[in-house]
Amino acid sequence: MKKILFYFSSMTPAGGIERVIATLANKFSEFLDVTILVKDDVFSHYPLNSRVKLESLDNEIKFDLNSKVNRVIEAGRNLISSKKKLKKYLSNKEFDYYYIAHPLNVLEFHLAKGIDKQVIITEHGGIDAYNAIYKKLKRWLYPKAKTYVVPTKTDTKLYKEIGLPSLYIPHFKSDLHYSKSLQNKKIAITIGRMTEAKRQWILIDLWDKIVHDHQILDWQLKIVGDGNLKPQYSKKIEELKLEKYVKLLQPKQDVEDYYKDASFFLLTSKSEGFGMVILEAMSFGVPCVSYDCPAGPRDMITNNVDGFLVEMDSFEVLKKSTLELIKNREKMLEFGNQAYLASEKWVGDSILEEWKRLLN
Repeated sequence: MKKILFYFSSMTPAGGIERVIATLANKFSEFLDVTILVKDDVFSHYPLNSRVKLESLDNEIKFDLNSKVNRVIEAGRNLISSKKKLKKYLSNKEFDYYYIAHPLNVLEFHLAKGIDKQVIITEHGGIDAYNAIYKKLKRWLYPKAKTYVVPTKTDTKLYKEIGLPSLYIPHFKSDLHYSKSLQNKKIAITIGRMTEAKRQWILIDLWDKIVHDHQILDWQLKIVGDGNLKPQYSKKIEELKLEKYVKLLQPKQDVEDYYKDASFFLLTSKSEGFGMVILEAMSFGVPCVSYDCPAGPRDMITNNVDGFLVEMDSFEVLKKSTLELIKNREKMLEFGNQAYLASEKWVGDSILEEWKRLLN
């Protein structure tokens, strides 16, 4: 049986890319010997089956969120130590393929072993989600790999235009226990890390308008996630007197409960890549109202059929679309039905066959 190594900094967070890696590792373990190598704790927030091995370099990076200079220094130190530990780890093991999912991990791997045709680089964020340094790393290192797997059609085309060896393969559906939401609770939901890229503060401002301008007092917004902006969001909710109407909730493995309680889903990210949470929501029959950010939402949402794709940063249109679902239950239910049907086209077997062809 051929062997594959997934190299990624951490499987501890409850994020979209960690969900993607866990799902893919479980799928691959049916026909490959799979190892996931991380830099921190030997722990995965998302379940891994018994065939998947999880190992660690024991080289966790800890950033000082209060100092950009200290973060740069720590990143440099961690890069050097990761290269040394990774080189030692790889000297004792043989793999047929290597799967890497972040530019920094690609650089570490290149310094330790070199990027060659055994390496498959993959993507989760959108094409504009990275800074100038990461973009230069991509142009330098990614053409050396076997291929660059990109989960959205828009970004695949753009990467090909700049000479990267991109191949479109969408992500698998998450391994969840899907059943259609009844959409009978007055709950809107969003799920994601509370970071600058996800911009949940826009949703708090939106709900301020819903509650105080439109006097809709029987609906709740639930923001599920964790991250560096959580204290600011908590303070903002208190200042706007929204404690009864906006709830900050911790991520959990049984995320199905959140989706099944929701009537629709909201997303205001600056950039989303594939947007795993959109596919998850639609697979529970929960329609999405999303900014048309690069690049994943447009791959999944059909505007005014199974959800709303809102022009980027058009807050008034976002508010109008949200109010339309709140006030028009018939449309909300129809969107939910159409979202549930649309999610069925993301068939795992065809995606797996694409991967098997790539892996020979």
